[in-house]
Amino acid sequence: MKKATMKDIARLANVSVATVSYVLNNVKNQTIPDATRQSILAIAKELNYVPNLAARSLVVQRTGMVGILINKSPGLPYWKRQSFLSFTDSLESMLTSAGYHTLVISLDPLNPAMDVIRERKLDAVFVMDVMDEMFYRISANFVDGVPLILIGSLINDRMFNQVNYNYPQALEAAVSAADTPSCLIMENHHNTALASWIMDSSGLARDDIYIAAGEDQGQEELEAFLLRNRGKHIIVINEFLAKAVERTGLAASVTALCTCGFPEIVQPDTRIIRFQNDRARTAFELMATLKSAPDDPAIAAGNQFLVDISP
Repeated sequence: MKKATMKDIARLANVSVATVSYVLNNVKNQTIPDATRQSILAIAKELNYVPNLAARSLVVQRTGMVGILINKSPGLPYWKRQSFLSFTDSLESMLTSAGYHTLVISLDPLNPAMDVIRERKLDAVFVMDVMDEMFYRISANFVDGVPLILIGSLINDRMFNQVNYNYPQALEAAVSAADTPSCLIMENHHNTALASWIMDSSGLARDDIYIAAGEDQGQEELEAFLLRNRGKHIIVINEFLAKAVERTGLAASVTALCTCGFPEIVQPDTRIIRFQNDRARTAFELMATLKSAPDDPAIAAGNQFLVDISP
């Protein structure tokens, strides 16, 4: 079946191709009767018209494409993959509803392929769990004015807007509610600043914190940590990791900080701490604000945007 063009729409709507272009690209400085606008949109829908992104970018100075860059090492444990998947799926759904096309790129954390990024003209970029020393190497590939939002990462630089869960708030709630001394099990992060922030926020000694780096190779280490901490309350960040802790049968009491949006997977006697929304919602709203109102007071107030826990 022949692909519909703007000429086809213009012929059926009895208007010029330029008028069709103005309507489909939502050009604001053209006065077009609403009836004409609605007719063009209806015909485009009937013909299943698919816009050419490259051509559209020449008109509105944007491609309509947003990138999600994931720093993903080989052999990631399933709880880490699930964290990436949950965020990407949620954000992609919101971007699609807003009319964007989403490009998901997996990067080698130690040697990200910059040519893949440079080939794309992106309207906004989300970067997940980036290593501290790679921030500037990645950001150098985007022009000024393109929102660059870091997810699950910390850097002391005002040019980077960052979205994270409010781990200090969540950990304080978990520790204060425990009847016995606590210890913490958390997933590994490429971003060492974020990992340090989480550990420091817990108020626990380093010996009371276990970082789960893998599945099979880390099972014995996880069980050994749980045996050393018999009788303590186990706080776990990421409900899929909490499920792995439950399966060992070595934890008397568990609190799961649900960072993936699936609290229902843990056992009924595991206490859960939910967040008010996922990071994707906060990141999407931040992108929209940066594009439409970059001088918004909320942006000027700081570059850290935290997702609080639910009441």
